[in-house]
Amino acid sequence: MNRLPQAIIVVALIALGYFAFRWFLSPGDEGRIRAALDELAATVSQSGGEGLSQMTRAAKLGSFFAVDVEIDLGPPYTPFRGRETIMAMAAKAAVPGEGLDVRFVDVEVEVAPGGTDAITRMTAIVSDRSGAFDRGLDAREFEMVWRKTEGEWVIQRVTGIQALERPR
Repeated sequence: MNRLPQAIIVVALIALGYFAFRWFLSPGDEGRIRAALDELAATVSQSGGEGLSQMTRAAKLGSFFAVDVEIDLGPPYTPFRGRETIMAMAAKAAVPGEGLDVRFVDVEVEVAPGGTDAITRMTAIVSDRSGAFDRGLDAREFEMVWRKTEGEWVIQRVTGIQALERPR
């Protein structure tokens, strides 16, 4: 019995499975950006004394941003720019109490038709792990502009979106 037709069918099925996976199950650009946001939140979330050192965390945090990133969080914060500035601030940041948790919720991702630019809008929630603040420390809406550089998505600009009414 000739095994060549069976081998061809097996190879064709493997190829079909691979391309089906890539087409239907691979996360694509939107999924990669969402995964980067989850990883960014995990990197920024800190606890007193556990996990990465401040310098390691600062270096990892810098990897999410373009070299010339622009950050404008809105009042009362002063705008700043540059990955090095972010890393320096993260290396010096003091973590209060038992630490902080950062989450991004209500995330919307829009990838531009060319596939090299994207915009995300979200709410960032920062809360303390000790539970001293019942309603969390802060919740702000942000818009992030992303750019695909060398196959990786990095944040080019972060802008705070002014809420219509401040919570009471």
